[in-house]
Amino acid sequence: MRLGIYGGTFNPPHIGHVRAASAAIGQLELDVLLVIPAGMPPHKEMPRGSPNTDDRMELTRLSFAGLGNTTVTDLELKKEGVSYTAETVEEIRAGYPGFDIFLIMGSDMFLTLETWRSIRSLLRHVTPAVLSRNDG
Repeated sequence: MRLGIYGGTFNPPHIGHVRAASAAIGQLELDVLLVIPAGMPPHKEMPRGSPNTDDRMELTRLSFAGLGNTTVTDLELKKEGVSYTAETVEEIRAGYPGFDIFLIMGSDMFLTLETWRSIRSLLRHVTPAVLSRNDG
């Protein structure tokens, strides 16, 4: 079985996020996609005036509602402090034993991988799936 993890601030979630998720499901032939809004990401600060975590969760859930095989989870929103991907992946692996796990990210995040906490350990357990960002 194949599992995709698509994390981000989703502040706010938008059609580009949904299209990226849909493309990942198709191209990676995912059986399950977990969409994970970040609580406190280590790589960026949440701008002043951002929606609170409950509102971001609900907006993300509504945005991805029509996408099959997709679950929006508050796994990181429930954590206190910074949300590190390596820790999140460990929790997910426990719930999905035997799954091939793909970590879906934009090219901007891929270029920062060397700065991520526990990156060597993380890359032993996931395959990065890098999406091109079209911001313009």
